[in-house]
Amino acid sequence: MEIEYDYWTGSVNQIFETLKRSISQYTRNYKVKIGITNNPKRRAYEHSRGLGKYKWMVVKYKTTSVSFVNQLEKKLIDYQFDFVHNKISGGGGPNGNGPYYLYILLK
Repeated sequence: MEIEYDYWTGSVNQIFETLKRSISQYTRNYKVKIGITNNPKRRAYEHSRGLGKYKWMVVKYKTTSVSFVNQLEKKLIDYQFDFVHNKISGGGGPNGNGPYYLYILLK
């Protein structure tokens, strides 16, 4: 799976609108899933072997705050719920130490 690093940093309030617009551009042309991790390479490998067969991961946000990444995942999935392939609204949290990343999967 190809990984692209195109991310922003900042607090939830600073970055939410920017991420909302960015992810909306992808949902127009791709099947999208939103997720969080502390290890994008490992997570991409896990997704590439799963049933979803996603082809591309774009890392959209980086933070040292597990709270920020969890909040953003939940808010973005809730906002895009009709257009993303997430079955729940998120907020489960990544395992391990930071930094933490929010990513989208595309197919």
